[in-house]
Amino acid sequence: MDALQLSARVNMGNRKAAKRLGCIARHYRALNPFSPLKTGPLQVLAASFTTDYGYMRAARFGQAARIGIFDATGFKTGDILASDEEGTFYVAAMPLLQPILCVKAERLITLRRTTAAPASGGLQDYGGTSAADEKIIMSDWPASILHNRNGEHSPLKLPGETRSAWYNILMPAFGDLHIHPGDFVTDDTGLRYVISGTELTEMGWRLTAMRLTA
Repeated sequence: MDALQLSARVNMGNRKAAKRLGCIARHYRALNPFSPLKTGPLQVLAASFTTDYGYMRAARFGQAARIGIFDATGFKTGDILASDEEGTFYVAAMPLLQPILCVKAERLITLRRTTAAPASGGLQDYGGTSAADEKIIMSDWPASILHNRNGEHSPLKLPGETRSAWYNILMPAFGDLHIHPGDFVTDDTGLRYVISGTELTEMGWRLTAMRLTA
């Protein structure tokens, strides 16, 4: 028996376990950068998400990673599972004969990029960023937004000033679309962030962002 045959048996076992332990989930795959959860699901299946196979440990505060227990036949990295009971997850990694790594995505985010204004001489109007200069590059994407312990003070050092909050954002990659420092993120609660650092890994995007107050 080779690894592929053994993997098929593992998927079969996970399917049987998910029917007993999991909930019904809808399987989505993005066709374009916009609203992947608004397309029709590829399939409906039973799925369970846990931090260990023994179901003896609850997820720690701020822990987004889960082991996905479901029949992964036909799945690809970056696919999305949405369950009314357990929430939304995306598949971060599918190593052969190893647990499927999923990330719980509690937010839907939209990414915007500022378009450059044409250069011209003479007295100019305000040259900073504005909503009118921003172009949506991705919309309603599932993502995990977790608070980072780091913060940053303004160089003005005003009395009573607090640190600007920093966050780590995990989200699936899509095709050749790249996210750049300086892009803006808005989540489904209306909060707005500016991206300061990006890292594209085999498990998707890992972003560092600062939350904006306005």
